[in-house]
Amino acid sequence: MWAFAKFPEQTRWASDIYGRSFGLLAGLYELWTETEGYGEALGDALQELRRSPKTVLDLATGTGFVASAVKKRFPDADLTGVDASAEMVAVAQHQAIADGLTIDYQVSDSSSLPFADGFFDLVTLQNSIPFPEEMMRVVAPGGRALIVYSFGGPWIKLAWPALVARLEAAGAEHVWGRRAGPGYFGFARKGGSI
Repeated sequence: MWAFAKFPEQTRWASDIYGRSFGLLAGLYELWTETEGYGEALGDALQELRRSPKTVLDLATGTGFVASAVKKRFPDADLTGVDASAEMVAVAQHQAIADGLTIDYQVSDSSSLPFADGFFDLVTLQNSIPFPEEMMRVVAPGGRALIVYSFGGPWIKLAWPALVARLEAAGAEHVWGRRAGPGYFGFARKGGSI
């Protein structure tokens, strides 16, 4: 994460590779989410949200693990999940239907989102490449961006300051993070009010 946070232009190529690689693993990805501790940091982060978001965007949604957890916690929220892999989106759509959840899944690259500025109250990202400028662009004033890593808490904590600097440069007025179980999560609040 440190390299992506510190040198975004030099690592932009990785987004396309991620999409292709994870597309090949779409059918098996759900098994990884069953690893002990996988959802612990996300669960702790969602507990920190004091206000129910009306609109939520889940970046690099994969098979919809985060989108499903957010929708179950905030059932009235309009939720959109995007991923660069069409295969991942197909699995996520299938899973949402099976779980009876209404989530709009789309194929899109998180580095260049097709949404208006300030459209979402909450933008989430778990276990993927962060693009802070795009995250903060689509977050509404007073809204939050949530970045979660399921594992590697100590290493993410070391890399976190580099990402904080980018989030603040992109419009975040308050950024904080902490370890949670084997992982790490952090919030960035955009300046202004909802």
